[in-house]
Amino acid sequence: MDLAYGRRVMDEIMNNPAYGPSESDDDDVDTSDPLCWLKRAGLGTPGALPLPQVLSPHEVRSQSLSISQEILDLWRMLHSIVANWEATMQKRWLKKNKEQRKKILLGAWPGMPTIHRPDFDAFKKKSMPTSGSSRRPDYLWPHINQEDLLKAKSLPLLLNSRGRHPPAGFATADRESFRFGVTDTPKTYGELIAWKDNPDAFEWLVSQRGFQPGDGLLVLEVQARLYRFCVDCCKNILHEKSVEELEGTIVSVEPEPASVSGNESGVASLAAAAAEAPYRLPMNLNQDRLKSMLAAKLEDAEDHLWALREDPGYFAAQLADAKEHRQEQISDRRGHKHPVIEDRLKTSTLWQRVIGNSVANAYVNIEIWNTLLGQVVKLQALKEKHNKDISPGKDLPEEYAMAFYKFMHHLVQLSKAPIGVLKLGVFGSPPLRTFFLRDPQDPGNTIIRLRRKGNLPKNKVRDELLWLLETLFDEDRLILLNLGILMDELDRLVESEPTAKELVSSWVADKISDLAVISQCIQQIKLYQPWAALFENRMVENEDVLNEDYATTQRPFAAISKITISNSITSLGAPSDSRFYYPIDKRRTRENTESMRTAEKNLDDFWRAMDAELISKGAVTSRTRTLLDGRLLQRTPEWIEPSKGQKLEAVSALPRPLAEQMLHLERSTESTLDKGSSTAPKNKTKTRGTSERATADGDAVPQQMEQLKVDQQPEFQIDKRAHKVFKTIFFTPSTSSQPGEIAWGDFLHAIGSAGFSIEKLYGSAWQFTPTKLDVERAIHFHEPHPSGKIPFAWARRIGRRLSKTYGWNGGMFVLEI
Repeated sequence: MDLAYGRRVMDEIMNNPAYGPSESDDDDVDTSDPLCWLKRAGLGTPGALPLPQVLSPHEVRSQSLSISQEILDLWRMLHSIVANWEATMQKRWLKKNKEQRKKILLGAWPGMPTIHRPDFDAFKKKSMPTSGSSRRPDYLWPHINQEDLLKAKSLPLLLNSRGRHPPAGFATADRESFRFGVTDTPKTYGELIAWKDNPDAFEWLVSQRGFQPGDGLLVLEVQARLYRFCVDCCKNILHEKSVEELEGTIVSVEPEPASVSGNESGVASLAAAAAEAPYRLPMNLNQDRLKSMLAAKLEDAEDHLWALREDPGYFAAQLADAKEHRQEQISDRRGHKHPVIEDRLKTSTLWQRVIGNSVANAYVNIEIWNTLLGQVVKLQALKEKHNKDISPGKDLPEEYAMAFYKFMHHLVQLSKAPIGVLKLGVFGSPPLRTFFLRDPQDPGNTIIRLRRKGNLPKNKVRDELLWLLETLFDEDRLILLNLGILMDELDRLVESEPTAKELVSSWVADKISDLAVISQCIQQIKLYQPWAALFENRMVENEDVLNEDYATTQRPFAAISKITISNSITSLGAPSDSRFYYPIDKRRTRENTESMRTAEKNLDDFWRAMDAELISKGAVTSRTRTLLDGRLLQRTPEWIEPSKGQKLEAVSALPRPLAEQMLHLERSTESTLDKGSSTAPKNKTKTRGTSERATADGDAVPQQMEQLKVDQQPEFQIDKRAHKVFKTIFFTPSTSSQPGEIAWGDFLHAIGSAGFSIEKLYGSAWQFTPTKLDVERAIHFHEPHPSGKIPFAWARRIGRRLSKTYGWNGGMFVLEI
């Protein structure tokens, strides 16, 4: 932010008599002199900030009128050029090599920064964007840089959006939190309105429908230089055209050419959308997208908890991964290991921590995503209810606005959960722990203090990654840089730099994907203009109400935090001595079958003890109970020697739903759940592909199983490549064959063949949304890292999830003729 302009704004708004007479009881303050107040505040004295130059209202009006005229003249010229020759410019730009593009860019913007986000570079080097600073342009035009604009699509997108839409449509994006008027004449675009001239001026300023003089002039400056750049780029590309031809009226409006956006066809990418956003028309809030993302995330969290309970191999792998991402894995500055690592007698203490955190996080994540999804559903209902009263010229209806405040408050607060998980695990991850040291452990407490090694060899990519992660964990820096921008930069670095990708483990990528969904929700809410500009101030005004509302959400978290992992639970859950050896990826034999049955029994024993502890602390919420009541554990049947040619059945359901076992535990536990929170909801019919869930009374599971028998599924005719993928995903074990791994690209191809759109989110998460089916529910899967190959055991879990969510089975997929 330009500090000189900021000081100028403060002075103009608070003290200049043009905005209304200032009444003061202090006779020593000359209210007609704007500098007097600043002098009394100490500015201008030795060692203090210098006194700013103050613009009079006349000077502000004069400057704004002049720049506004320039902007609109440039826009009309750009609009004419784009309307006549956009397709020609696109073709020419796409054919040019890097050096030819660079010549065009530098011809229109001499001295253009070479690196992506030069404002980040300036910030890290502590260069403040004051007037006259050599880095000031880096802050004002951070997206005008060679690294981004030399790419094939950025400049065509910029020319298309700026040439086909008036400047007012970009005012909020150009200055993030301010909005200009919608009229297009130089007199009213960028007009300075005095408080005494318009009774609504103060309200416009406070609500941010209007803007402060310094910020307004700053936006005009940004737009004037940007439109000049766009026009000059057009002239350089259409170099054979005369000025008269380019500046003339529109001869014949060509149809707008197809978008060059990377997300218009094929696999979409959140990273591509973020990279293109500065060069496109600002988007609007999409509540359906929010609902789809959060519903898929909730289902992902539920399936994770269920896999922990059902699949011994998954359970053991998750605990081992969590153990490898503990700060205890980092050696101290003397080279010593942490006591729980070094002393074998204390190993159970480490497993106790790992099991406790893993179980707690699994339950908490379900509550987080369920809460956020419920709030979006409520927003949609309130929007429908108040639709006729929603107008850009008016405040939102109070009930609808309060729902937004609560949702935004929850997003900010709940973002601390994945940030906290990352903070505890990222620097202890195998790829990063070598760059850190731990202070020698104080025997009197469990606090672990880390520091980055000071003698590391220089590595630009590694240092950039560590800086971004350390900024994420620094609240002050995070507020300055914005969570959304930080997540964009983190994903861009990991996806563009192989070195950075190697330093991010699959566990870290998974946690980043959780945080990225919350970040995306926050970014979406900020698109709800002009009202979103007011949310921050109104949330402060309603702080007590919002805190009380969030306290209700926190109650299940508090109950979960009270669970105790006893030594007996630890001994049942620690994946040592091959307790959870689960050879699902091996050829089916008597020995392998017995190993699987033993592992399943050991896992059931652990959860029986763990459930008793969860129930005794009241940590099983109605949401979780609905999940557990609506599913059947799949267990390996006893080995039967097959006759020649006979196929083996993979699994068989337990005679009783898991919910019945939990109910028995609840009744036998002295401290049971509060009856109001544990009462099962009324039964509903489960609908494939909608956001409805199976309910939890005694008949829910039988009804669900009965519906699966009659549910008619489509038949997919697919090519050989996709057929091989689904054959592996829905593979039936046998004694003679075993499928191999699935390449991630083949999996994407197969899912696309089945009628799903595909979007790469941040971290390891991908979202798959049905487009050609009679279902709507999206689903998330995580890309394997770093191999890019899906192991068979993982593929088997994908098949189970597809079967549960959409009712799919292997018989639905046939080779096309």
